[in-house]
Amino acid sequence: MNINRILILIAISVLAACAEEAPKQQAIEVIVDNVVIKPYQPNSTYVGRLQAQEDVRIQAKVAGYLKSRHFKEGDLIEQGALLYQIDRAQYDASYARAKADNAKAQAAKEVADLNLARGQELAPQGAISQSELDKITATKLQADADLQASLAQLQSAEVDLSYTTIRAPISGRIGRSEITAGDLIGPDSGVLTSLVSIDPINAIFQVSEAIYLMSDERRRKQESEGREVPRLTVKLELSNQEIYPEAGFIDYVSNRIDETTGTIEARAVIPNAEGLLRPGQYVKVILEVPYDVNTLMLPQPAVQADQQGSFVLIVDANNNVQRRNVDLGDRINDLVVVNQGVEEGDKVIVRGLQKVRPGLQVTYQELSKQKAEAEALRAKQQAEPAADNKGA
Repeated sequence: MNINRILILIAISVLAACAEEAPKQQAIEVIVDNVVIKPYQPNSTYVGRLQAQEDVRIQAKVAGYLKSRHFKEGDLIEQGALLYQIDRAQYDASYARAKADNAKAQAAKEVADLNLARGQELAPQGAISQSELDKITATKLQADADLQASLAQLQSAEVDLSYTTIRAPISGRIGRSEITAGDLIGPDSGVLTSLVSIDPINAIFQVSEAIYLMSDERRRKQESEGREVPRLTVKLELSNQEIYPEAGFIDYVSNRIDETTGTIEARAVIPNAEGLLRPGQYVKVILEVPYDVNTLMLPQPAVQADQQGSFVLIVDANNNVQRRNVDLGDRINDLVVVNQGVEEGDKVIVRGLQKVRPGLQVTYQELSKQKAEAEALRAKQQAEPAADNKGA
């Protein structure tokens, strides 16, 4: 009995001694870097389609044989330039006839005016009866009406005659002609050709509802804080990956969100004096603030992702690891724009991520300090061979 008790006491003592001799587990060391604010020119890119501000379909307003065409298909046309000439012979004749009828009516009116004036002088003297004066007055009124009718006919004939000459209503680039000289054309002939304006040109693009709401929220916040809301500069990237040299501006945002696509339409106006851009052309629309904005950024190596989205691990004031979900923006070299989730000065883990998890306590070293020590060591190593060679 005593022997068993002694053995138990010895075993307890041995275990206690082993426990005292076991070294304590050291805290995991990680490398951290800081969330910083840097100047940045933010931009966003969308797929867009170019659209003419004016798109005119040229049609004939009077019937007749086409006498001539006065443009080259695909050329730039100035407003007022002659496009087509319809044979005007019958319209010249109609105009001449209407002009003669108008002159005849004008003469008849002048005679009626004289007769009425004479009758009004004779009637009080009893030289003519009241019945005769009434007839003279009616003749005068009929002459007035005939003159107005002839004038209307003359104006109609003049308009029809002018329609035989078809001119460009706007400046722009003209399309293919659907008719040739000798064709019989008229109001029922359909589109003869089309003309689209070139300078400036519109770029139509769609912005997602989420981005629109986020942008609108930022705008409202800037306005409430009394800050100037930056006007976006619009640039275009063409299909050959070149940036179009002229910048434009947004002049319209739709008043409703498309229920089927969940997007809102926006329109930018782009200068196009050289005519390089064409309606229907697809481009990348780049929206950018025309000056640098102080923007929150974090190092790219700190970013991880899972089913919940992007996140980083930070070391808090108590050296504990915490997870922070982040909303990221553009990547600039080894930094990435962060819209929310962290604050300036937060220490994010950039090395040793595979060894830690939220809740662990760690020790850390600043990446900037590590880089400085590595640079100093490298300089020392480079200096030692030089000193050895000098001594030799």
